[in-house]
Amino acid sequence: MAKIDYYVSAVKFNSDNTHISKLRVHTVNGDGSFNESKFEELTRPSVVKLIEEGKKFKTIVKKSSGSKWTLGSDLEIQSISIKYLKTTKDNSTKDNLDNLPLIP
Repeated sequence: MAKIDYYVSAVKFNSDNTHISKLRVHTVNGDGSFNESKFEELTRPSVVKLIEEGKKFKTIVKKSSGSKWTLGSDLEIQSISIKYLKTTKDNSTKDNLDNLPLIP
């Protein structure tokens, strides 16, 4: 398995609710751990650029408060008419990152 550079724990959509505008990103330590309370909110174009530069992203999901984080899917770029962030390869014109919670 390739080394994961960042985990994504939440997303924010644009005003039309069709495209991800921001992602909550946590830097992954060498042992796969991360600091839950330390994160950056990166724009979609920033994440696309990092992936194009070879950085690896994976979603993480927490089922309920106090539970452990579960690893989700790898992020990929899929270009349809613009570059989308997806965990499922399909031809929809909508960002798709599992069912991550929204950034408030």
